[in-house]
Amino acid sequence: MDCKNFVKKRNNFQNMLKTNETKRYNRNQRKGGTPMTMDLNERIFYYFNELTKIPHGSRNEKQLSDWLVQFAKDHGLRWIQDEMNNVIIYKAGTAGLEKAGAVILQAHMDMVCEKEADVDFDFETQALNTYVEDGWLKARGTTLGADDGVGVAMMLALLEADQKPHPPLECVFTVMEEIGLNGAQGLKKDYFTAKRMINMDCGGEDKTVVSTAGGLVCTMTMVRPQERFEGSGWKLTVSGLKGGHSGSNIDKELGNANKIAVRCLRELVKNELEVWIADWDGGNKDNAIPRDCWIRFASQDSRKVQKCVEQVAEQVKAELKASDPDVAITLEADSTISAVYSAQDSKAFINFITVLPSGLRAKSMAIPGLTWASENLASIKRRGSSLIVTISMRSAQKSWIEKMSDELTILAGLYGWTCSFANGYPAWDYCEKSAMRQKLAALVQQKTGKELKTEAGHGGTECGVFCEMIPGIDIVTIVPEASGAHTPQEKLNLESFKRTYDLLCELLASLED
Repeated sequence: MDCKNFVKKRNNFQNMLKTNETKRYNRNQRKGGTPMTMDLNERIFYYFNELTKIPHGSRNEKQLSDWLVQFAKDHGLRWIQDEMNNVIIYKAGTAGLEKAGAVILQAHMDMVCEKEADVDFDFETQALNTYVEDGWLKARGTTLGADDGVGVAMMLALLEADQKPHPPLECVFTVMEEIGLNGAQGLKKDYFTAKRMINMDCGGEDKTVVSTAGGLVCTMTMVRPQERFEGSGWKLTVSGLKGGHSGSNIDKELGNANKIAVRCLRELVKNELEVWIADWDGGNKDNAIPRDCWIRFASQDSRKVQKCVEQVAEQVKAELKASDPDVAITLEADSTISAVYSAQDSKAFINFITVLPSGLRAKSMAIPGLTWASENLASIKRRGSSLIVTISMRSAQKSWIEKMSDELTILAGLYGWTCSFANGYPAWDYCEKSAMRQKLAALVQQKTGKELKTEAGHGGTECGVFCEMIPGIDIVTIVPEASGAHTPQEKLNLESFKRTYDLLCELLASLED
């Protein structure tokens, strides 16, 4: 890596560092929030802070990948960087644990890049603007990257530490987890000797995940010509929704901006108004429930258009009063429309998107509260003359994925859309016996007096990939308290971060066999 160029790209956060008896930083420079400091001598805090300076969204991990390689070189550690930019760093066991079985530590280096609609921010080049408020680390107007920067930071602190006892470590930093576990699926079995693993992407301080869903992404495309348009039209905007992770939050009855927007247009069609769609932009990531959507369109009777939209807005606000109370639906005149799809094509688009499934599909009858199958109408975009729809499917049962895929294929065919599938990943099946889970449970009981909670999750994790690659591998998961993943409301509890790192270190020290 060209270290000089890296240094030049660091933003003014570097200038905020002060050297006293301890290094501290204050990054709460804008209006709002109570100024607080965070001790950078805590190495997990230091390394997480470093991560916020390096852009590392999915498919943009090369700079961080090279930084990790440089870290390994600087610390005299053996490393591998593969063609996908996954990085594996190896560290020998400490005194007394040299001959213990190796352990894989695993986290992903990419983050979901989401921002508030009114925030001007370039995830490709800019450092995150973070601050601390009431013990929580947050980023102004954007995602924070705690998912999964916490895992990366904990591994770096361990690799650097001299006084933390541990067996041989095989630390895995994967890329493109957030878009289909792509990096993990590119790993080779030859990279590893370990038959046990600690994943740091799900769970909690006193909770470990024991199984997760598999998934598949469907992309549907319709190519139709646009025709010239002269006159005034409308811009319909849906905003104010919470959004969130399309795995862990899909059962919360949250609003989907695309579904709400098309409902407004469908109301116009039901009232015998012709609609000419000019543009559509809703949602950005297949693993995030879309929070915002806007559609530019033309129609006929202005008063009738406004009345229909107002009617839908009232209905939606009443329906989402408990789950998404801040939803906003606005309609404003737009004189910039110059090309539209025909009324016939627009009506077909509206009807197709209206009948597309989205949300919870099934609950488990065996595990109370577990979402068993879901679909997320994640994004709708116009690209040239094409409309492109993305739906992510999840289920712990492969047959459910196949069933939903077949349904989407049929729907696409009926409406003349092309349909393709990609970014599939395997489920992680529950294993009743786990020595790693027993050790973690004993530690949690000792430290807190509580029993370790176990949870089956609906999100996808790389654990399923490792189970396929290394049959019989024993996996546990731990992660600090955080919330708002995949949204600009993401935040990380710093005390929990420190406690979780201490728990990780104690767990590693106990792995003597």
